[in-house]
Amino acid sequence: MKINNKILVLAYLDGFANSKRVAEIKRYLEGKGYVITVLDTVHFGKISSLGLWRYFYYFIQIILKIKNLILNKRFYYYDIILNMKIRAFLLLKIISKKDFNCIICENIMDSYLFINKLNATKILDCPSPIADELYYTDNLSYSSYLKFNIFLNRIYHNTNYLAFHWNLYANYVRKNSYNGENIIEINWGCNPKEENLRARYNKNPKIIYLGYLGGKWVNLPLLSQLSRVYEIDVYGGPAPDKKWGLNFKGYAPSTDIIKNYQFGLITITKDELRKMSFSSKHLEYLSYGLPVLTPDWRKDPRLEDVSIYYNENNFLDVIKKYSHKKIWQEMSDKCYNQAKKWVWSETLKPLGDILNFL
Repeated sequence: MKINNKILVLAYLDGFANSKRVAEIKRYLEGKGYVITVLDTVHFGKISSLGLWRYFYYFIQIILKIKNLILNKRFYYYDIILNMKIRAFLLLKIISKKDFNCIICENIMDSYLFINKLNATKILDCPSPIADELYYTDNLSYSSYLKFNIFLNRIYHNTNYLAFHWNLYANYVRKNSYNGENIIEINWGCNPKEENLRARYNKNPKIIYLGYLGGKWVNLPLLSQLSRVYEIDVYGGPAPDKKWGLNFKGYAPSTDIIKNYQFGLITITKDELRKMSFSSKHLEYLSYGLPVLTPDWRKDPRLEDVSIYYNENNFLDVIKKYSHKKIWQEMSDKCYNQAKKWVWSETLKPLGDILNFL
């Protein structure tokens, strides 16, 4: 048992990729003898340990909703800053009653907590550069984007260790906003499936899209366009508007449904952030040995050998090429073998190394 073994994970358990990462971190660290407490802050006001302070948080949210109805989100930047500061204030009240040796923050909305001096090592593990994500989804003006990055840089600077869910995001932040020495690499991982769950060749290939459908970056227009030229089974949520004409099948009962397909699809927008982005579904597809169709405007050196690049104009030609049994099987084997190298126990080693020195 570790001497300094009590770790708090501030989590964003959304039922999608963020939940998966938290579960894997918990399993990995518990396997090393750490005691992990996961605090789900998606529905912040429902955290029971806040006591009556929950009503204060609810009151602020009601005020912001009323303001947004009147001003049509013209001041979204101030909303998010206020929310982050209030959450940090309330989180302090929770952790002041506990004795944690380390706090891992997986939800950027809770990260302002790290501005404070804490008797714990602070690890901020960001899904993506949130300022850029909000800017490219038209939630921030350019001036607000610059101010928000200054705000975030202060948090980054006050964090012992700063990581992102994929190395390209870290490179993007280093280049565009923050290049601190506290940046470390903790990439995404996967769990390669047993041979009986591997995807199998079919001369009439089926395509699956599996994942979140609610963000602008998902590029539903592109998914809709591709669906008009080739049938694509779409799983995930929230349910997309019927105007997109997708073959939407709701939430998949299990990711094992992937084994019934011959290609996994990724769609993404063409903005500067998403050209340097990452989809966790890519590794999920790989874990089943499923070849992955990904837009050619998002080149990733680490994923290049296990990606089939397409664009709006050559989609059918690409499918036709990789539908030949020999070519498909070679790509499937590449995907499956790569997944074996990116098991969670390997990708999370940098986190384990940090905690070993505490």
